[in-house]
Amino acid sequence: MKFEEIASFDNNGASYGNDMGGSSKKKANGKFKTIIIAAVVIVLIIVVVVYTMFSKPKEPAAVALDVNSRLVQSLYVTVHDFKSSSPYWMYQNENSSNISSMTEVNKMVLTYLNLKGVDFQSVENCSSLTQSLPDYGKLVCGERTKIDREDVQRSYSEIFGDKAQVTTATAMKVDPKYETYVYDATLDAYLLYTRATETDKPTKTSFRYNYDIYKAEKIGNIIQIYESLEVTNSSGGVELTTKYRYTFEFGDDMLYSYTTVECLE
Repeated sequence: MKFEEIASFDNNGASYGNDMGGSSKKKANGKFKTIIIAAVVIVLIIVVVVYTMFSKPKEPAAVALDVNSRLVQSLYVTVHDFKSSSPYWMYQNENSSNISSMTEVNKMVLTYLNLKGVDFQSVENCSSLTQSLPDYGKLVCGERTKIDREDVQRSYSEIFGDKAQVTTATAMKVDPKYETYVYDATLDAYLLYTRATETDKPTKTSFRYNYDIYKAEKIGNIIQIYESLEVTNSSGGVELTTKYRYTFEFGDDMLYSYTTVECLE
């Protein structure tokens, strides 16, 4: 028997001379399994990334708000003229429900409606002011003659966002017929003018507008207020029933800005 044919034994007498080929196979199998596992992990990662990129984000849940809460009511008063016999007149001739696309004239109507009582001022000497303007009539001298531009700007920003700027070239209508606030550069303020005469009498409307909030909700960074409207005639007959949705979006200025008005029916 040759020397290399003699079986090798460890200290315990176990043969190991023929086990070298088995160890190599085990190492190869281990590397193969590692490669398979790594490939599976890479495929899973790719699937997760692709799904994340192309899947639609989950819509935030709607949270019901108290329609009588201060937040809802403070936003609601900016949307139309509660004192007017026709509270929706500022939306006439608008082709878009997007508030940013409204005419500047109608934006200024909403700005006027959002002013506070302390913003209106009297003037000590009205005789020093321009007494009449061709397009707006005579100066109204009284407790509500003047509104400072900075107060108009504050109201404008509260509705349309902190970055929105008032254009002083656009007058601020108080009603669709007679009264208008016009900017005076000397005072840096808006002055009230009227085209009404002594013979003009307030027109008695034959319609009654009955409106109410029937729902308000918060969805992510927006608040939506739902309003029902019923218009009745002098006999109590119903002329129109419809619903509106007003949307306000929370902005970088930490305020809610009025964004859209939509007719739902």
